[in-house]
Amino acid sequence: MPHWKSMTDSEWLFVWDLGGVERHVQVDRVIGATLTGQKGRKTKKPCVYFKGVEKPLALNATNAKTITAIVGSPDTDKWLGQWVTLYPATTQDPDGQTVDCIRIRPKAPTPPTQSAQKPAVAS
Repeated sequence: MPHWKSMTDSEWLFVWDLGGVERHVQVDRVIGATLTGQKGRKTKKPCVYFKGVEKPLALNATNAKTITAIVGSPDTDKWLGQWVTLYPATTQDPDGQTVDCIRIRPKAPTPPTQSAQKPAVAS
Protein backbone atom coordinates (compact mmCIF):
# COMPACT_ATOMS: atom_id res chain seq x y z
CA MET A 1 0.00 0.00 0.00
CA PRO A 2 1.26 3.49 -0.77
CA HIS A 3 2.21 5.87 2.02
CA TRP A 4 -0.66 8.28 2.72
CA LYS A 5 1.62 11.26 2.07
CA SER A 6 2.14 10.07 -1.51
CA MET A 7 -1.56 10.83 -2.03
CA THR A 8 -1.27 14.51 -1.08
CA ASP A 9 -0.81 17.50 -3.35
CA SER A 10 2.92 17.82 -3.79
CA GLU A 11 4.72 18.94 -6.88
CA TRP A 12 8.05 17.48 -5.67
CA LEU A 13 9.32 13.92 -5.31
CA PHE A 14 9.57 12.87 -1.66
CA VAL A 15 10.83 9.73 0.06
CA TRP A 16 7.32 8.30 0.51
CA ASP A 17 6.92 8.35 -3.29
CA LEU A 18 9.61 5.64 -3.49
CA GLY A 19 7.40 3.14 -1.68
CA GLY A 20 10.23 2.08 0.62
CA VAL A 21 12.45 0.70 -2.17
CA GLU A 22 15.29 2.00 -4.31
CA ARG A 23 14.51 3.02 -7.89
CA HIS A 24 16.74 3.23 -10.97
CA VAL A 25 15.83 6.36 -12.92
CA GLN A 26 17.15 8.18 -15.97
CA VAL A 27 17.72 11.94 -15.95
CA ASP A 28 15.43 13.67 -18.44
CA ARG A 29 16.11 17.34 -17.68
CA VAL A 30 17.42 19.66 -14.97
CA ILE A 31 16.04 23.12 -14.21
CA GLY A 32 16.59 25.76 -11.57
CA ALA A 33 13.47 26.29 -9.46
CA THR A 34 12.50 28.40 -6.48
CA LEU A 35 11.10 26.37 -3.60
CA THR A 36 9.15 27.74 -0.66
CA GLY A 37 9.85 26.03 2.66
CA GLN A 38 7.42 25.39 5.50
CA LYS A 39 8.23 28.72 7.15
CA GLY A 40 7.94 30.66 3.87
CA ARG A 41 11.69 30.79 3.21
CA LYS A 42 12.46 30.74 -0.51
CA THR A 43 15.48 28.90 -1.90
CA LYS A 44 16.64 28.19 -5.43
CA LYS A 45 17.66 24.61 -6.15
CA PRO A 46 18.43 22.41 -9.15
CA CYS A 47 15.46 20.15 -9.82
CA VAL A 48 15.87 16.91 -11.73
CA TYR A 49 13.10 15.40 -13.84
CA PHE A 50 13.37 11.68 -14.54
CA LYS A 51 11.92 9.79 -17.50
CA GLY A 52 8.64 8.13 -16.56
CA VAL A 53 8.38 10.01 -13.26
CA GLU A 54 5.82 12.79 -12.94
CA LYS A 55 7.42 14.74 -10.09
CA PRO A 56 10.92 16.25 -10.06
CA LEU A 57 13.46 15.79 -7.27
CA ALA A 58 14.72 19.05 -5.77
CA LEU A 59 18.42 18.44 -5.17
CA ASN A 60 20.18 19.23 -1.94
CA ALA A 61 23.96 19.67 -2.00
CA THR A 62 24.58 16.02 -1.04
CA ASN A 63 22.56 14.61 -3.95
CA ALA A 64 23.89 17.20 -6.42
CA LYS A 65 27.48 16.28 -5.48
CA THR A 66 26.67 12.58 -5.85
CA ILE A 67 25.33 13.04 -9.39
CA THR A 68 28.35 15.22 -10.20
CA ALA A 69 30.66 12.40 -9.06
CA ILE A 70 28.74 9.76 -11.04
CA VAL A 71 28.74 11.80 -14.25
CA GLY A 72 32.17 13.32 -13.72
CA SER A 73 30.95 16.86 -14.29
CA PRO A 74 28.93 19.55 -12.50
CA ASP A 75 27.57 20.60 -15.92
CA THR A 76 23.89 19.63 -15.70
CA ASP A 77 23.66 19.30 -19.49
CA LYS A 78 26.00 16.31 -19.15
CA TRP A 79 23.62 14.69 -16.64
CA LEU A 80 20.94 14.21 -19.31
CA GLY A 81 20.34 10.55 -20.12
CA GLN A 82 22.40 9.34 -17.14
CA TRP A 83 21.02 6.66 -14.82
CA VAL A 84 21.03 7.04 -11.04
CA THR A 85 19.59 5.06 -8.15
CA LEU A 86 17.29 6.82 -5.68
CA TYR A 87 16.85 5.20 -2.28
CA PRO A 88 15.05 6.00 0.98
CA ALA A 89 17.32 7.08 3.83
CA THR A 90 17.35 9.27 6.93
CA THR A 91 19.27 12.39 7.88
CA GLN A 92 19.38 14.98 10.65
CA ASP A 93 17.43 18.20 10.11
CA PRO A 94 18.78 21.55 11.42
CA ASP A 95 16.92 20.96 14.70
CA GLY A 96 18.70 17.63 15.22
CA GLN A 97 15.63 15.52 14.44
CA THR A 98 15.99 12.39 12.31
CA VAL A 99 13.92 12.76 9.15
CA ASP A 100 13.30 10.60 6.10
CA CYS A 101 14.93 11.68 2.83
CA ILE A 102 15.88 10.54 -0.67
CA ARG A 103 19.54 9.86 -1.37
CA ILE A 104 21.35 8.86 -4.56
CA ARG A 105 23.69 5.87 -4.61
CA PRO A 106 27.28 6.87 -5.41
CA LYS A 107 27.52 4.44 -8.33
CA ALA A 108 25.41 4.49 -11.50
CA PRO A 109 23.24 1.42 -12.01
CA THR A 110 23.51 -0.74 -15.09
CA PRO A 111 20.89 0.69 -17.46
CA PRO A 112 18.00 -1.72 -17.99
CA THR A 113 17.40 -3.17 -21.42
CA GLN A 114 14.80 -1.40 -23.54
CA SER A 115 12.21 -4.15 -22.97
CA ALA A 116 12.67 -4.03 -19.18
CA GLN A 117 12.21 -0.26 -18.80
CA LYS A 118 9.11 0.86 -16.91
CA PRO A 119 8.28 4.00 -14.96
CA ALA A 120 10.37 3.96 -11.80
CA VAL A 121 8.02 5.76 -9.42
CA ALA A 122 4.25 5.67 -9.38
CA SER A 123 2.82 9.11 -9.91
